[in-house]
Amino acid sequence: MAEFETRDSFEKKIRKLRKDFQKNVQPVLRRHNYYLSKGERRRIKRKKAIKRIQRRMRRLVGAA
Repeated sequence: MAEFETRDSFEKKIRKLRKDFQKNVQPVLRRHNYYLSKGERRRIKRKKAIKRIQRRMRRLVGAA
């Protein structure tokens, strides 16, 4: 019985570690994959924000 519980907790810890990696480490690795100037990062961020707002507006209009 104890072996089953330790295996179960081990599985939970692995899942938690994997989720943490996906949330915290992968974006950093992706961001440092190649160099982007400050201005380029700003332009990309602005474009993403505009797309996000447009998508929200489409959802609101489509739902109404």
